[in-house]
Amino acid sequence: MRTLINGLVIGLFVLGSGHLVYAGCGDEAAVIAARATADATCTAMGAGCSNASNHGAYVSCVAGVAKMLSSGTNPTLPKNCKGAVKKCAAHSTCGKPGEVTCCFTGKSGPKCKNAKSAADCSGKGGTPTLDPMNTSCCSNTHPLTDNACMASPSGAFLT
Repeated sequence: MRTLINGLVIGLFVLGSGHLVYAGCGDEAAVIAARATADATCTAMGAGCSNASNHGAYVSCVAGVAKMLSSGTNPTLPKNCKGAVKKCAAHSTCGKPGEVTCCFTGKSGPKCKNAKSAADCSGKGGTPTLDPMNTSCCSNTHPLTDNACMASPSGAFLT
């Protein structure tokens, strides 16, 4: 019982910290490479971030690429990292025309959420990230530990 309570406390701390920690996956370089491969593969198939018919098609394509990269005799993505790749796709604006990632500053640090538009983001007290390379709330450089607002190029959202 004590272990369960300790686990819940730790879990709530991690969730409340503003970090997108993905348990079990420790290979950040493999996740970054898999995300790049998924983007290129899905774009070629007509379901990339810029040309997906809808968000579900994009996430499904990325999930398929992650599965492919983590299987076979010489996988390039550890199986326990598939979820991290899929989570970044799910927290993206891909296949959602007009949506932007939106940064909010809170007591526990910067948080990233998707907003229907830049005006919607600003109206809720956030700062839209209008960088076309920033399509997910996952950091492009530290997807296992940081959200996109923690890794802003200008440093505006760094604590």
